[in-house]
Amino acid sequence: MKDHYIPENKFPIEIDKNIFILGNYFFNLFLIIGDRHSALFEVGISAIVDTVINQLELLNINPDFIISSHPHSDHITGLPGLAKRYPKARIVAAAGAKEFIEHPKAAPLLFKEDMFMSKSLAALNIKPGRPSLEQIPNLDGSWVINDNQSIDLGRITLDLIKVDGHSPGNLIGVLNERKILFCSDSLGFHFPGREYLPLFFTHTGSYLSTLTFIKKFNPSIVCPAHQGPLLGKTAATGIQESLNITVNTINNIKQSTLSDETLAMDLFNQSYKDEFTLYTPENIKNCMGLLVKRAKETKIDFKRYLKNS
Repeated sequence: MKDHYIPENKFPIEIDKNIFILGNYFFNLFLIIGDRHSALFEVGISAIVDTVINQLELLNINPDFIISSHPHSDHITGLPGLAKRYPKARIVAAAGAKEFIEHPKAAPLLFKEDMFMSKSLAALNIKPGRPSLEQIPNLDGSWVINDNQSIDLGRITLDLIKVDGHSPGNLIGVLNERKILFCSDSLGFHFPGREYLPLFFTHTGSYLSTLTFIKKFNPSIVCPAHQGPLLGKTAATGIQESLNITVNTINNIKQSTLSDETLAMDLFNQSYKDEFTLYTPENIKNCMGLLVKRAKETKIDFKRYLKNS
């Protein structure tokens, strides 16, 4: 992590003309500025809301669109603070996101995870600007994306695409003319310079289809939600690496004779390190259990996704 860490005072970072990374190394938000409108893709967690507001003020921007990529705790708990600060902004979310966060079991987990992430950042000397989440994000009246939707920002068009495999209510963003992709967690969890952890929590086939779409798009800049962007050749190699790791993970799980519980714990022990320790151990153990379950359910010929296959 030390070799790739980006200090908080380096943000906002311009990665292309009028395209900025906001937030910090661990939680990336992306600002796209057009001639008429601006859009913020990702909302992060409550602990970084005030940092993001300060960064937007530095750029003299009040976003017209605030887009939640999906309703997992590290991608939705920053929404209440941002929505309150920018009441005129249109909130955008994919179909399924509202139902996910309004499930009776969601609120306690959102509160617990957001508080843990805030404390984790504080332990790294990144002081939260406000108390952790106190009420679930409100998606009432939001613009719900059911499939694909284009937003004309003025000389730049942001295409939002509903994808599956990682989470209910999952969006990725595309700037076609510039070949820039905002992929959130659809490429897996990004450990810079090391590896990817696949995150096929809802369906392996859909997750692989999303990865295939990303590969065919052949972006020049890939923007995951964590630990910075992939630029140039690194983008192409990162996408293929994620595909290979995903297929190998599925294959290893399906061929193993170990119990599901042992497999999940092995995955936890391998992955719960560095940037991933910002999340509660309980959350990550549950995630590893989902990976095992989804891999065991796989019936597709997943090997065809490997390079040169």
